[in-house]
Amino acid sequence: MMGRFLMKSVSRLFVVLGVVSVTVTARAEHPVRTWKSSDGRTIEAALVQADRTNVILKLRNGREATVPLERLSEEDRRHIATLAETGRTLRVGPMPEETKIDPNLPAEGGPKVYTTRHFTFECETEVTKAFISEASRVFEGTFEAVRALPLGIDPKPAEGETRFRTRFLERGTFVNEFLRNREEENTPPEGGPAVAPTGAGTDNVANVAGVYIPRRKEVLVPYSSLGVSMSGSKVSLRRSSDTSTLIHEVTHQVMHEWLAVTPLWVGEGLAEYLSAVPYQNGRFEFKNAAAGLKEALEQDFGIAEGREVMIHRPHELVDQSNAAWTGVPQDYLSALMLTYYFIHLDQPEKPCATLAAYLALLRDSREEVENHISEHNRAVREFEEKRLAYNEEVGKFNAALTAFKAEVDAYNGRVDTYNTQLRNGVPEGERIEVGAEPVAPTPPADLEVPEILRAAGDGRPVDFLAKMKNTARPALLRGRGNEQLDQEVVAAFAGMGIEVGFLPSAQPQRPVPMPSDGTGIKPINPGI
Repeated sequence: MMGRFLMKSVSRLFVVLGVVSVTVTARAEHPVRTWKSSDGRTIEAALVQADRTNVILKLRNGREATVPLERLSEEDRRHIATLAETGRTLRVGPMPEETKIDPNLPAEGGPKVYTTRHFTFECETEVTKAFISEASRVFEGTFEAVRALPLGIDPKPAEGETRFRTRFLERGTFVNEFLRNREEENTPPEGGPAVAPTGAGTDNVANVAGVYIPRRKEVLVPYSSLGVSMSGSKVSLRRSSDTSTLIHEVTHQVMHEWLAVTPLWVGEGLAEYLSAVPYQNGRFEFKNAAAGLKEALEQDFGIAEGREVMIHRPHELVDQSNAAWTGVPQDYLSALMLTYYFIHLDQPEKPCATLAAYLALLRDSREEVENHISEHNRAVREFEEKRLAYNEEVGKFNAALTAFKAEVDAYNGRVDTYNTQLRNGVPEGERIEVGAEPVAPTPPADLEVPEILRAAGDGRPVDFLAKMKNTARPALLRGRGNEQLDQEVVAAFAGMGIEVGFLPSAQPQRPVPMPSDGTGIKPINPGI
C-alpha cells in the first residue's frame, strides 16, 4: 500500500491526454575514442549505446553505426563491460523542459463513473463538471509527465486492467476501506503479496491524504484531502484545493509494474519529485524544477529558505531495506532530495542519466531473477519426478534385497548340508545340489540434486529485491565511496543555495534467518 501524509496546503491544479506537447533540452554523449575491431582496424567514434549483442557508435560525421559486440577487440569489449556495470551503456533520451496536454479534453460518462483515455474515476458522491475536468487533467498530465521523463518508464495499467482506476470517497468510507486493506495486508494470500505493504501515516488514518493499493490496483482519495466544497448536492473543487496528493498517488499508480522492483525510496522519491515540479492546468514545468523543490521544502516540509535540510545519509538511503521505511516525513524528504539529486545534479549535463541507468539495471536484474526463478521451479518439478521415480526404484531394490537375503540364507543352508554330506562320505551323486550363488541386486544410481537446488537448499529465504538492488547500486555510485557520495550531494545542493545536513545514522538491521521446515525443496515464490 502506497500512502501519503496530508502535509500540503499549496495549490497545484489538476490532468487528459489529447494533443501532447513536450519541449526537450540537449544532452552530452560519451567522448570520442579510438575503437578497434577484432581484425585490427580502427575508427574514431563516440559510444551511443550498447547491449549484449550490439554497439551503436556515432562517427565524426554524425552518422551512427551498429557494430556486433563480438567484432570489437577484447580491450573494447572489456571497456563496454565496465561501462555496463554502472549502466553507462544505456541510451538515455533528452530531459523535457516541460510537458503539457490539451486542457480542454472532457471526461466521458457520469454521474458517478467517468473515463479518460487512461483512467476510470468512481465517485461515491456526485461531483461537478469542474471537479472531474480538473481531476482528469491531473491524472492524464501526470501520466504524460512520467512517460516523458527519460527514465525508461512506459506506464501501463496492471495486468488484466484496461485503465487505471481511482475512487473518490467520503472520509468515513475512505477510513473503512483503508483499515480493511490493512487487514488484508496482514493476512496475505498464499505466496505473499506482490508488493510489500508500505505507506505514509499507516498508523494514523486521519493523516492519510490518499493511497495507492497495488493489490487492488486502485487509488483511493478522500474528498476532504482535496479541500473540496459542496455545490448544491455535488462535490466541487475550490481554487485553493491541493491536488499534489493526486499527483503523488497517480505516480505510484502508473508505475505499478515497477513497484515490486524499485526500493521504496525510489518510488516515493519519484512521487514526491513529480508533486514538487511546478504544475498548472495540465503542464509540468521541469525547467523550473529547482524553484519547485524550494517551494516544496518550505510549504510541504516547513523548511524556510536558509534553514538546513536534514535528510538521511544518501548512501544509507540507497542501501535501506523496505522494512526500514517508516513513512515519517523525514523519509519522504530524504527520498525527494536524493531523487532530485540523481535526476538533476549528479550528471547535470545528462539529466536523469543516473536514475535511468539504475532503473535499467533493476529491470535487467529482474529479468535475470525471473529467469532464475523459472529455472529453479523447472528444476524442482523435474527433480520431484526423478525423486519419485528414484524412490520407486529404491522400493524395488529393497524388495530385491529382501529376496536376495532369503536366497542367500537358502544357498548357505544348502552349502552347509553339502559340506556335511561331504564330510560324512556321502557319494557325490547323492549329495544335495547347491546351485549357483545368488546375485546381489544392483542399487539405483545416486539421485543427483541440481546445482541450482543445492544453492538454495539451506532453507533460508532469498531476498531477490536485495539481489537486484546490489546489482543496480553501482549505477548510482559509479565508483564513488559512501562518504564521497554523501559529500557530493551536500556540495551539489549548496550550489543551489540549499544547505543539507544528515540525520543520525540508523542502527544496522540484522537479518533473521528462516529455518527449514524439513519438508524438502520447494518452488520459489518470487514475491515480485
